[in-house]
Amino acid sequence: MNDITNLRLSKRAEEVAEQLKNTGKFDSAVAAAKFALAYAVKNYYDEFDPASYVVSDNLGTNYNVGSFDNDSTLIQSIRALYPGVETPFIYVRALAVFGLEKIGEIIETQGIPAIYSLCE
Repeated sequence: MNDITNLRLSKRAEEVAEQLKNTGKFDSAVAAAKFALAYAVKNYYDEFDPASYVVSDNLGTNYNVGSFDNDSTLIQSIRALYPGVETPFIYVRALAVFGLEKIGEIIETQGIPAIYSLCE
């Protein structure tokens, strides 16, 4: 299987990333998506399989993987977390979308949380 060279969010994930950006805590939707990726790993690592996750749609913003991970930190992290992964950017996309959609569920039920509360 080939890895992706463009990372497209789902429409819902894009909306949540924009909501997070609009809090002023993130300078871009990409930064919010990276935070959501970390949120997914922290809270769902044992129960979420990025290899089998199917993103609900391809209607969100499209990012080149180089602009999403310009210093290769995410790739290195994914390879450390998932040894032997051959498609790390597919994992990055799955984790970011999943994390954003999970944060979106919190926003729907409780409003936008304090960002620090998502790190506890």
